[in-house]
Amino acid sequence: MGSTRLRYTMIGFIAGVLLMYMLQNSSVGTGTRIALPIYGLGIGLLIDGMILRVKQRKGKND
Repeated sequence: MGSTRLRYTMIGFIAGVLLMYMLQNSSVGTGTRIALPIYGLGIGLLIDGMILRVKQRKGKND
């Protein structure tokens, strides 16, 4: 796993954990709150994939 992939994955996971604690006293279901770090992890991987595609396209045009 590349360093950028790991970086965006961990940023997404940490953001999910923070959201989980911020929504602790809200009416959001417990299962959804517990799954937020995993959702953040997936979003981080998606963002990393988009960034890699943009970088590859820039390399082809040169």
